[in-house]
Amino acid sequence: MSIYLELPDVDKHFPFRSLICGGDELCYPHWHKEVEIIYVTKGRLNLGINDTPIRMEQGEIQFINGGDVHYFLASPESERVVIQFDLNLFQEVAALGGSGYSLRDLFTEMEHSSPAWPEAATAKVISLIESIYEEDTQRREGYAYLIKARMFELLTVILREIPKNRTQRQPKFSEDTLTQSRETMERLERIFAYVELHYQKSISLNEVARYMGFSPYYFTKLFKRNTGMTFVAFLNEYRLNKAKWILLNEDLPMSAVAEAAGFGSVKTFHHFFKEATGISPLKYHKTIFRNNTARMQEESAGADLYDRDIKTSGG
Repeated sequence: MSIYLELPDVDKHFPFRSLICGGDELCYPHWHKEVEIIYVTKGRLNLGINDTPIRMEQGEIQFINGGDVHYFLASPESERVVIQFDLNLFQEVAALGGSGYSLRDLFTEMEHSSPAWPEAATAKVISLIESIYEEDTQRREGYAYLIKARMFELLTVILREIPKNRTQRQPKFSEDTLTQSRETMERLERIFAYVELHYQKSISLNEVARYMGFSPYYFTKLFKRNTGMTFVAFLNEYRLNKAKWILLNEDLPMSAVAEAAGFGSVKTFHHFFKEATGISPLKYHKTIFRNNTARMQEESAGADLYDRDIKTSGG
């Protein structure tokens, strides 16, 4: 499955968001321009950044730079706080830093994993993350000001107390563990690629297991353990996401949408779609597609009006 660009739902005037994620399901390889902070509040978390597998323990923090490809393997009974922010959040200090000052370099050059930090620095960052998440959740009056203040405080801790990257650092895990994690992700990538190639046709678990060279029993256990869902549930979700994209971007009969997304019949498509979203695919299409079309027409009209104003003022 190809790596995808994630577009976090952040306000362009306040490019920040926080959330809590469970570890029950796989999160596919993706990237975004925002910096991401992961704080494990419960259990163990297995993830990968730029092809390097990482295992995090409860109480640990990991920074992920904008542009870094990362994924999360299923890590049952784990929980993490996630903070994502654009560096534009700190645009005021960029001007104060003087020539050669780069926030991006600061985040790139810092030590990204908290086990390599001084204990006092880790404690400060945890306290800031908890305060930031609480403010964002409760959203009391003035919460955005306090979040921004805490983020600037976090920036100061990084500048003063968190060490730089240490090159040629000893790996956190044995070579056997790293190899096993890479093999797991490579297997999943092969499965995802097969689904991407054949999702419009009938696909059975036995067929994919045979393609991978596994018994159906072993394949079932492997897939569920590392993605947090059954293969059938994954396939249905994949097809539903394809259908949503078609419904959002194209004006087609429901029979054509069902066929293009790989559902065997309109009835099956309707059942799975309504069960997953709470509304019928036709209603989803009418609501989303028409709103999207109206918005694009409005933007186009605004652009035409702007062009006319330019020509009038220039002529």
